[in-house]
Amino acid sequence: MAMTSNPDIVGSYVVGARREFYSAMRTELDRSGTRMVRTLQTFGFAPQSFVLTISSTPEVIQFAPFEAAVQQLGLFGINADDSPFDAGRVESISRQFNPVGMMGVSAQTLEGLKMMGHDPEAVFRGRVIWARPDAWAAVSQMKDVVARRCVQLGPALGFGCADGQVHIDRWEWEVTAESGVLMLSSRLNRFEPVSKLNTGFLGSVSSKACSCGNPDTVIELL
Repeated sequence: MAMTSNPDIVGSYVVGARREFYSAMRTELDRSGTRMVRTLQTFGFAPQSFVLTISSTPEVIQFAPFEAAVQQLGLFGINADDSPFDAGRVESISRQFNPVGMMGVSAQTLEGLKMMGHDPEAVFRGRVIWARPDAWAAVSQMKDVVARRCVQLGPALGFGCADGQVHIDRWEWEVTAESGVLMLSSRLNRFEPVSKLNTGFLGSVSSKACSCGNPDTVIELL
């Protein structure tokens, strides 16, 4: 527990059908953002390119560090809500700003685009799309889309590099697999440390180094 009794930010994470509140200090998110640069920079996006993050307010713990990494690389970040009702904004941003990547595409995003008469494959064409687990099957089959995974492991965010491997910060988090279930533990001081948190995801931790050059932990989802 940190010296102060009041967190800077309160977010949450979901395991199964259960939502748990999670508190953090701003310094923890900034620290995580700096390390997410290692994965994001493998794509070699041109400076001043736009990157869209699709998330909800309770997911600030997981996605604020990604947005910080976007800024640190000299990219411009834009936001949309993870809701079918904000899918029109996603489509509008795709036309107006031509983002090189979209983080956090979910089944709700796909549903909303279709509901509003847009073809998700056309909206995503030519971009890196980090899809959540509930959208991965659909996005991974789209043509001319660079499909990559993103996954919330409790309060942590793992996402795919240019070579397609899902990385998670090896300094901030320890990920282990117990009976095929990914477990998360914090390694550095945090306002709310976790120890062997059951993430609810089946998978394994790879012992192989990723060809993208990022030494962070690689997880393989089942």
